[in-house]
Amino acid sequence: YVTAEIVDHPVLVVRGRDQALRAFSNVCPHRSAIIAQGSGTCTMFRCPYHAWTYDLSGKLMGAPHMDKAALRDIRLKELRLEIWQGFVFVNLDDDATPLADDLADLEGRAAPHGMADLKVVRTEDIEIACNWKILVENFCESYHVFCVHKVTLEDTTPTATTEVLPGGRGFNHHTMQSSAPGGLERARAMGLRANGTTPGNLICIYPAMALAMDPGNALWLSVMPTGPHSLRVRVSLALMPDESGTVPENVAAEAWHGCKAFFNEDISVIEGIQKGMRAGTGNRAPLHPWEATNWEFSQYVVRMLGISQS
Repeated sequence: YVTAEIVDHPVLVVRGRDQALRAFSNVCPHRSAIIAQGSGTCTMFRCPYHAWTYDLSGKLMGAPHMDKAALRDIRLKELRLEIWQGFVFVNLDDDATPLADDLADLEGRAAPHGMADLKVVRTEDIEIACNWKILVENFCESYHVFCVHKVTLEDTTPTATTEVLPGGRGFNHHTMQSSAPGGLERARAMGLRANGTTPGNLICIYPAMALAMDPGNALWLSVMPTGPHSLRVRVSLALMPDESGTVPENVAAEAWHGCKAFFNEDISVIEGIQKGMRAGTGNRAPLHPWEATNWEFSQYVVRMLGISQS
């Protein structure tokens, strides 16, 4: 099992005895105590408040000193769960459209990269002083790479190679051509295009997941707002394991160091953008065509807020 929070709602994801994944509200139906902490392996969950016990399917198995007949239908609140390319998504909204429908046009683009076969090697939670949409918008475009990431990224993934691909109801997508030797080797091994360069994919899965997908590795951000001017982002890196099924520590450490270097460059800029937004004098000039993905994201936000665009 693993635990998480979605906008302050405690969530528990469990692999059952039948090997199926299920998501539950990590809250005891009795008096709202949090049931599980962290992650691990167990055969049942025991509430720390009154020792009510639930099995891996969420069914109440026992409640000390209580009438069993009155508790026959008690179980943990099950939440919607979908799996896409190895990622587990949980949705608190019972009426939301299926994620698979929103990402249908992205399925064929992502499948050859075999992300479900990658191994997570690093995860870190980072607090940033800006609105969550600013971070998502930053990831949606690579027009800033030549300026913000002149040393860390521009040499191997030039801004001028940016190509905006058609987006969909639940995502936007652009690519940059990479000449990094390691990426070219992995692309050839996976049967992907590698004629001097190979495309790196940058995808925003609405509303708040950003994914960089390159041959043999993936970096993704799970963004959670903590206030109008602050957020918490979980940054995760996954790499393709070797023949032994592991990723050498030196390889993982080097890749993580590179990711943190350019992410820290982004943070310094987007925290400044938050201050600039408060002034109310920006966001009045035309977007570059490479920023079309930002426009697509803004249209999604407007649509979800129910704002008329007529």
